[in-house]
Amino acid sequence: MRHLLSALMLLPCFAVTATAQDQPPLQRDLMIISELFPGTYDNMEQVYFDNRLELPEDITHERLMSEVRRIPNDRFGENAFFILDYWFTQDRWHPRIYSFHIDEAENAIRMKLHSFAGFDRAPYLKAHEDLSALDSLSLDDLTNLPQCDLFWSQAVGGYEAKMKDKACVYEEQGETVYADYQMMLSDRALWKGDVIRRVSDDIQINSEPDVLHKQLKARHFTCSMSFSGERGKKENFYPLPIHDQGGTYFVPRPTKENPDRQIGVRLRNVDWAMNNTANGFTNDVFVMYIVERASGQNDYNVTYTWGAPEEVSVGLNLQWLLASCYITPQNQTRPYLTRTPAGPWQSPSP
Repeated sequence: MRHLLSALMLLPCFAVTATAQDQPPLQRDLMIISELFPGTYDNMEQVYFDNRLELPEDITHERLMSEVRRIPNDRFGENAFFILDYWFTQDRWHPRIYSFHIDEAENAIRMKLHSFAGFDRAPYLKAHEDLSALDSLSLDDLTNLPQCDLFWSQAVGGYEAKMKDKACVYEEQGETVYADYQMMLSDRALWKGDVIRRVSDDIQINSEPDVLHKQLKARHFTCSMSFSGERGKKENFYPLPIHDQGGTYFVPRPTKENPDRQIGVRLRNVDWAMNNTANGFTNDVFVMYIVERASGQNDYNVTYTWGAPEEVSVGLNLQWLLASCYITPQNQTRPYLTRTPAGPWQSPSP
């Protein structure tokens, strides 16, 4: 008994020693940013409501989609990500690699921007779908301007990143300019903007709007379309990958009158920027559209249905078309007695 008591008296000291592994706050911030950052982001909702509100052209946003993937090895750094921006109106792809590092001197998370400058970027424009496309690259192949690094710090509901004031100076078209690149990150959205100004008078020389691009983080669904009666037989299309920030998938459904006719599914998690009623609040909604498309015509919404933003499945039956979408594909669902409520942005990693 005496030996047992002696052993028990030693336990508190041992427990303190075993659990005393405190890390600095920046390490925690780095872990959170690295967890939140990967995903598919799209500002379709911002663009839609810019147009609906008839905002002046100089403050409207171009549609921008960003694919962000964590690079599994450490040759670009332990916390490095491939990011591909796609500008819809310009039909322009912009790949980069971002790497995150703890900067104790600045008391911030430092993000280095590595650009694909000086060589053909085409082989890397689909690297988010297969990261092995980056295997032939090293940091020595990429361009990093240390004065253009961003510094991340905590903000309400997430993190914000800024460059040092007037530090990112370079020459562009015969003028000395500086970049003011900003980002914000939460568990639902990525905000970013890249304003360029002349050093001599601080006048902005690019067309970036003052309000940052608000790109909502997409959830990825697996969808199906089942047609019956149009061609005298049932036709099934599955699996169809569609994300809920304006993602679409079309299949050919020709007719004699419209030989290039297509029918598709579009998903939107509508982020209302306004109320559509004078005496109430308009809740955000998750919407599935059935869309008809033909060359020379605008897309036509045949019908739509909606539910709460956090819904993880949606479907409708038009008799001639049965369409459904699930975050967990039907062939991967598991039995349950009591279903745990899904989170608003529950989705498998892209």
